Formats: sequence, C-alpha cells, structure tokens
Amino acid sequence: MDFDVIVSGLGPAGCTFLRELRRRNPDLKVLALDRAEFPRHKPCAGGLTPKAYRLLKELFPELDTVVERRVNRFKLFFKNREVELPSPDPLVYLTKRKRLDHLLFKLATENTEVKLGETVLGAEKYKNGWKVKTDKRTYTTKLLIGADGVNSRLSRQFKVKREIGFTYEVEVEAELNHITIDFTGFKWGYYWAFPKEGSVTTGAGEFKRGNFKKLRELTALLNRKHGLTGRNLWEGGFPIPAGRPECDVQRGPLLFLGDAAGLVDPLTGEGIYYAARSGQIAAAAVSNFFSKGPKALEEYRVRINREFGGEFRWARIVGWLFFKFPSLNLKVVKNSPQLIKITAELLTGELPYRAAFLKFIKLAPKALLKG
Repeated sequence: MDFDVIVSGLGPAGCTFLRELRRRNPDLKVLALDRAEFPRHKPCAGGLTPKAYRLLKELFPELDTVVERRVNRFKLFFKNREVELPSPDPLVYLTKRKRLDHLLFKLATENTEVKLGETVLGAEKYKNGWKVKTDKRTYTTKLLIGADGVNSRLSRQFKVKREIGFTYEVEVEAELNHITIDFTGFKWGYYWAFPKEGSVTTGAGEFKRGNFKKLRELTALLNRKHGLTGRNLWEGGFPIPAGRPECDVQRGPLLFLGDAAGLVDPLTGEGIYYAARSGQIAAAAVSNFFSKGPKALEEYRVRINREFGGEFRWARIVGWLFFKFPSLNLKVVKNSPQLIKITAELLTGELPYRAAFLKFIKLAPKALLKG
C-alpha cells in the first residue's frame, strides 16, 4: 500500500482527525487531500459553541488568534415577538471560516504529506484496503477517511444516508453587538445574524422545506427588518445536512466524518462541534486499528451513535414541538428567567435536548399562566 491512511477533506473534521491521530500514532504514513487551496472562502455563520471552542482549543491552543468576537446575548424573534437571552459568559465565539480553517490546516498538516487542489473522485476495494482515484492520480491505502463535506463524492458513491437542507448566506457591511435569530416565515429553520470584525454574517436555513430562491428572499427581507442594510460583501447558497437518529458513518475500512456523514444538529444546524468530535473519535479508532486489528474500527460507529444519535433524535422532537407553536413557545420562555437560561444553554449545546425538554415541560405551565 502507498499509505496507511488517506484523508479526503481538510476542514474541521479532517484537521481534528489528523491532529489527534498524529498525537496518538505519529509514525503512520498519511496523505491528506483537499480540492481547495488554503486559505479559501467557506460559507458558514462562523459560530463556535462553548463546547466546540473548548474541544478545538485543547487540540489547537492558537485558536484565539482567529476568534473575532465573543457574544453573550441572543435575541430571538417570531413576527413581532422578541425574547432576549443574556449570559455573563460567552454564548458563542465568532470567527470567519476562512481564517479558522486556514489555522487548523496549518497546524494539523505539519509532518504530513499534503496535496491541495486535488479532488477525490471515488474509491474501490483493493486487497484489504482501498484504491483511491483523484482527478490527478490514483493511490492505495489501508484506511480511508471521508471528511470532504456536504458535497462529498465518497458519500454519494457509498450512498451514505443523509438528509439535506438548504441555506443562503449574505455577508453584510454592518455592526451588531448580539446574535439575532428570527423564526418568521419558516416551517423548520431560521434567519441568523452573527457579528464579525467589520461585517455581519446573515442568512437563512430550512431543513424541512426550502430552496435557494426562497431563502435568498427571506434573508433580504429579514436583513431589512433588523436594520442590516449595508453593502453586501458576499452572498451565495449551499446545502447543509441534518443529523439522523441512526448515524451512517462506516463502510468497512472507510470512515465518514462531519458533514460527509450528516453529523449536524437537525434543529440549530450547528456542525463544527460534531465535525471536530467525530474527527477525534475516528482518530482513536484508527489508532486502535493499527494496534488491535480491523474490529477496532467498529468503535467509531458505536461511539458516534451513542454520543450523537440520541441527541439528534431529541433535537427533532424539540424542533417539532417548537415549530408547531413558535409564538407561544417564545412567550413562555420570556415569562420565565429559568427558561431564558435553559434556552440559552440549549442553543449553545451546553444542555442536552432531552434534559432541556424535561425542564421545559416542568416550568412551562407556570410561565404560561403569567399571561
């Protein structure tokens, strides 16, 4: 075999995998591939939840150099109803993905052979591993890591079970000191405005229904509603996966990470934490593969489903209940300081969906009676 491991895709999932694998097993012969050159533009709201920040900070201590803002206030809207969620601590760490991904790439690929501007087209079984075909050449490897995002050719080839939604994003020349979330006009999705240095990343996403034209119109409408009418610096649409209760992440000695595996919160659309965490779990399984044998790779599938599957299931339950009655739910939250805190913790991933749901149904009747 040419390599022990080939990694396709060098976003947060692929880079976290490489960083952790090198820490565990520095002597493996690894090839890292990405179809882009770095630095490169990456459409994304650019928010790191506290747990995503902590995970990446542990592996990449230089992370703070690309954090542009720390925000400790959400404002939630549905039509004319508004709820503010304040916190003494940062709720979201804000960055531009171009800067974040370039930092992770530089640090993760030290002492690794890298091929940029080279697209993985597919793979076929070869001996006990894979023959990997790109648009430039063919390689052989014992293990293959599919971390090449929502548009992954490997995911399509191996028919990874994913649900795909749509988003549209506009980078606006404006200022904002909080995060805005607006549910007006959505069946299952929302509008967002995330402040950065010198601009605000705005956009709209829909999981249950939607198309780029509708989301573009909603983004423009809600930008006007929230006073974000500066010059558009960039805009475009892109797909986004939604996590499933059963995560489809393995085909023998091929592991799928992050968006390529559909590992995205199906309510909030948060994917950076799940990308990085899947990279970390995969690196442990791959390291064990080389010391214990092929069955060790099953650890990855088991751990991903144990950590993420239940959370994605409860995210869908909570989302269904919220989008049935968005105005009523925001009213209830606004009437209870405890529910304000719980909602902030839920949106930032600090409180699991099931725990938040149980607390909500306990506190909601009293909050509802406040009128």
